[in-house]
Amino acid sequence: MKYFIFERNTIVESVKQDQSADIMTICFFEDGGDRLFAPLTLTRPVDDLRVGIFTIREKWQRRLKTDKVARTPRTPLTILFPGDHPKNNKDVIWINARWLPDPGAADEVRKLKTGQGLSSNGTIVAAKLESAQSKEQFEEGKTGFEQISLTDTGSGTLIRYLWDLFQQNESEIRKDVNLLDSVRATAPEMFPQAILNKEDDIYAEAGARVDPGAVIDASGGPVFLGRNAHVMYGAVIQGPSALCESSVLKMGAQLYAGTTIGPVCKVSGEIQNVIMHSYSNKAHDGFLGNSLIGQWCNLGANTTTSNLKNNYKPIKIPEWSSGRVYKSSLQFFGTVMGDHGKTAINTTLSAGTLCGVFCNIFTYGFPPKHVPSFSWVSPHSTESYQFEKAMETAEIMMNRRNIKLRQDYLKMMRHIFDLRDDFG
Repeated sequence: MKYFIFERNTIVESVKQDQSADIMTICFFEDGGDRLFAPLTLTRPVDDLRVGIFTIREKWQRRLKTDKVARTPRTPLTILFPGDHPKNNKDVIWINARWLPDPGAADEVRKLKTGQGLSSNGTIVAAKLESAQSKEQFEEGKTGFEQISLTDTGSGTLIRYLWDLFQQNESEIRKDVNLLDSVRATAPEMFPQAILNKEDDIYAEAGARVDPGAVIDASGGPVFLGRNAHVMYGAVIQGPSALCESSVLKMGAQLYAGTTIGPVCKVSGEIQNVIMHSYSNKAHDGFLGNSLIGQWCNLGANTTTSNLKNNYKPIKIPEWSSGRVYKSSLQFFGTVMGDHGKTAINTTLSAGTLCGVFCNIFTYGFPPKHVPSFSWVSPHSTESYQFEKAMETAEIMMNRRNIKLRQDYLKMMRHIFDLRDDFG
């Protein structure tokens, strides 16, 4: 399968080592999850959402020990994430892309017989179909499972809302450390001048660096440092947290519990209960809390999110497709920013702000709580961000990380731009 993702595409090592294993094929399907998790899912399938240490896809691959993955197609992601249909003659495991696995869920999936499925509170989360039926269902773009025998499951977690991602992040980090391949707990001599609390719950991959004076406190939960991650002088990490491959926590930064910094990010300031996908920067001071940040975002110096109303009442959140604001039950909710979002220095974002892809915010005061994709938000107005200028900026930014701006990526973004009234 062709993946064009800037996250690390994990290969299941145990599958490589055991060539005799009966490797199953997973086909992820979306049942409206793409709308539930927009704007993050404007540019990625639901199974590519990161929660905990890994993406949802990577969790299932590791739980089921398979690298054979397909997914049902969705426009415009088919340009970038082709939905290869199951090619072998074996039964296919269909998995709801918003179902987070645990050992019980994986075990129940393995035990499914052809024509059987699992449901969670009335929602189908998994099914096992024979090859011909899977191919037909895939090619017709259907995800109907009318003929299967369903059993209710209490295993796994079916996420339903954007905020489920950061609310589940602590527990997912705890689960994901059990999926790490050949990663041992940290020995004190690895980082001799750092302050490590509960070393046996600090996990570091090869090349990870922790500078003198940095503090890693795993007393509240595990801390994961990915390959070549760097914790600089005086930075503090509180577990459960994850600093993934080649990411940098700058000097004096404070990473609070429930935070995942994805691959190749650079972060500083105060960060609490946040998921940042990859290739994004928050390189200076400012608070970011209870928020979800996509790829290739850059938060200018002193950008700060509000995640709590002054009157402590539930936060109002826009519905992405319509922009209609409704009252949630949440007391804490910060900002959700789609890929290639940018903020200027000293930007302030109100609680419950949703920003689409390619938003450029450089206004004083609070910008709108619903910022459509390809928006140029100035102090006086919100205008359309010209497509060519947006792509020019993206190419410069991506070149700095030695990533080429490919034609299929451009085509996907052009599709989103042309139909932004539909996509948001």
